[in-house]
Amino acid sequence: MGVFDLMVEGLKDHVDAESFWDAVDENAVFKFNYYFPNLPKEMGKLKYKEWLEENTNSVSSAEFINLYKDLSTPGQTTIIMQYVVRFKPGIPDMNFLSIATVKDNKVVAWMIIWILQNR
Repeated sequence: MGVFDLMVEGLKDHVDAESFWDAVDENAVFKFNYYFPNLPKEMGKLKYKEWLEENTNSVSSAEFINLYKDLSTPGQTTIIMQYVVRFKPGIPDMNFLSIATVKDNKVVAWMIIWILQNR
């Protein structure tokens, strides 16, 4: 499964969209706690989409490790997704934790944490 298909699977039942980018509000903010070349610590939807188009050609698949949905705040759902991203041969797998905040059936905030693995 591709990364964006996996994210849509995690968001299902909480967004009115069939694709990842349709699920994300135009004013959503993406935050990152890791460094990749040319990746700022924070950016909006369009800038992140552009960055991904330029920098993710080596991804081959992704799968969930854990998925948790917090429904305790009225009008808001927090979805925590732990997943592994698999790359083309020669590039090690990477584990991530994404925390998505959904309001009014749209993702309004997304934080991505890179989980470093001991090798």
